Amino acid sequence: MKKVLLSILLSALLALSGCGGAEGAEEAELSLACTTYPVYLLANTIAGGLDGVEITLVIDQEVSCLHDYTLTMRDMQAVERADAVICNGAGLEEFLSDALADAEVIDCSAGVDLLYGGHHHHDGEEPGHDHAHEEADPHIWMHPAHYAQMARTLAGALAELDPERSETYLARGEDCAAELEDFYQSLREGEAAQALAGASIITFHDGFSYFAEAFDLTIAAAIEEEEGAEASARDLKETIALVEQFDLPAVFTEVNGSDNAAGIICRECGTGMAELSMLMSGAPGADISAYEAVIAQNLNTIREAYQS
Repeated sequence: MKKVLLSILLSALLALSGCGGAEGAEEAELSLACTTYPVYLLANTIAGGLDGVEITLVIDQEVSCLHDYTLTMRDMQAVERADAVICNGAGLEEFLSDALADAEVIDCSAGVDLLYGGHHHHDGEEPGHDHAHEEADPHIWMHPAHYAQMARTLAGALAELDPERSETYLARGEDCAAELEDFYQSLREGEAAQALAGASIITFHDGFSYFAEAFDLTIAAAIEEEEGAEASARDLKETIALVEQFDLPAVFTEVNGSDNAAGIICRECGTGMAELSMLMSGAPGADISAYEAVIAQNLNTIREAYQS
């Protein structure tokens, strides 16, 4: 008899806990999935803390380049659950194309002047220039002015998606963009940027072109070391020649990226090595202050390397 009563009591407790969970877990009115950390920071700044808005980061692993990223089941589920998927755009999420086929997508690259094959494509570009065989550089967030434009684009898209809170999104988006523009201006006028203007750098990721443009740097070479593929002997020889030609005091690897080729070049030339970040991962719940810290740190890292 005691066993029967105990069984009934346990069943009742489970039923009550199940009911309580259903009542307590309020479903989000608007679920936003952000493909990468930079757009996640924008979403948190513009829509974070609003009642009924849920913001999740799809790719929350420590990664370097997304060229070889393999979509996980968890990633797929995050995309499928979302009311809208916030993307960087410009081809960065190409590996997600199938998953995004039926999704509501917000493309934050809309309106940004993209780099193609090392130069800009402008809306007013002369007729006859064909970018059909060139790939856009998708690392647009590395230029603070472009990142500010991404903030305005996201705010406008959220205002259309969720009209009841449109004024809030637009106001926050404008504040966010203005903050980023002030930050950028301050950095450009700062000691580090002034001292580095015109300097040449060698990076071991091809994602720093917008950053270089923002601060008047020149990418002398960008060696891409993808997983399972090492830099060729020719690449190494040419890069060593550039280090010697420009008398570069350091080469720059990328956070979470390979430093194999950089190590060879440093040993051969007796030059230093420093690490730059593309902000592909970070703390949950952060806002654009995390972005500003990384961009400023990148600039200071280059300055310190060139002062040594």
